[in-house]
Amino acid sequence: MSSRPHPLDPMLAQATLPFVVLDGAGVLLALNPAAARLYGRPAEALVGLPFVQVVDPFSREKAALMIAEALTQGAAHDWELYHPRTGAPPLLVSYTAWRWRPDPAARFAVAAIGQPLTAAVSLAAQLAATNQQLEGALLQLERAHAELKNAQTQLVRSEKLRAMGQLVAGVAHELNTPLGFVAGNLEFLAEQVPALAAASPDPHLADDLAAALAESREGLERIAGIVRDLRSFARPDSPTVHAADLNASLAATARIARTLCPPGVTIVEHYGPLPAVVCAPGQINQVVLNLLTNAIQAIPESGTVTISTAQEGDQAVITIVDTGVGMDEATLARLGEPFFTTRPVGAGIGLGIAVSMGIVERHGGRLEFASAPGKGTTARLSLPLT
Repeated sequence: MSSRPHPLDPMLAQATLPFVVLDGAGVLLALNPAAARLYGRPAEALVGLPFVQVVDPFSREKAALMIAEALTQGAAHDWELYHPRTGAPPLLVSYTAWRWRPDPAARFAVAAIGQPLTAAVSLAAQLAATNQQLEGALLQLERAHAELKNAQTQLVRSEKLRAMGQLVAGVAHELNTPLGFVAGNLEFLAEQVPALAAASPDPHLADDLAAALAESREGLERIAGIVRDLRSFARPDSPTVHAADLNASLAATARIARTLCPPGVTIVEHYGPLPAVVCAPGQINQVVLNLLTNAIQAIPESGTVTISTAQEGDQAVITIVDTGVGMDEATLARLGEPFFTTRPVGAGIGLGIAVSMGIVERHGGRLEFASAPGKGTTARLSLPLT
């Protein structure tokens, strides 16, 4: 088949989709009116031009590959080519091309029919926009679900704490009475030691009784301290609230905490300027002493505990950082649970953080922890200045 105009079948001529006939070199032999309108020129002006000249420069290489694939493989499907348009963005057209010849003696040629993708692109854009809206709604739903779950967890925890507080208040009350009996009996026994020692042939009885009484008094003091913690957790007193010099209070608390430091553990202080903070200083000192004690005990051999203060906006912030063993996420998640402790049995009852959190919450503040195994722990206590 030579590169001369080729008449089109009337059905193809009237088709609303662009249809073209090309020779083996890719030259236009025929095209219907729909193709002429798409290419922006009369059919007479287009016949004889290479097909690659009616596509966008960036699509010419693809057009040549489409023609080659149709000739060598018999067909080429869904080749998307851009066509330039005057005063408008290029139009994307999806072509299907196939090899054909009108009679056995003719050379192979290529026929192609196109589908403008304006509507498809518009639909794809709408689908993409809808998909983005759905993704945004999904993210909002996930965020709302997380907030609801967190609120539910806080509510359950609050109910547990309330029930635990009632139970603990009753236990503390019941313990106080027998403690009084035991303390009174110990004092009575202490008064009887000289008479008992004089009546006994054992020359060491007085010393043994004195040692036993001292150990018993120490045990009673420990039990009394536990009861005080239980009462503080269950029914905190109403302390005197006034404007206090927080830095001076913390310096005094740090001096007390130093007496708990084993050799090799150092407390470092960095106090920034703070205005007077309206609080119950005694309770804040209790919280800080508890945090310092935990930090000291978290250091196995040697290390540093750093306490610092700073004003951040309308908050006074106390930070305590230790170089101890740190905690994993599971332990962090349980901080504040009544009776949860990481200490050995007999070394603590797990009320320190729970009591501290209650005190801080009543001050309108926040107590937060950050930690990782082997990287120490940071406790951050923030209190409102107003």
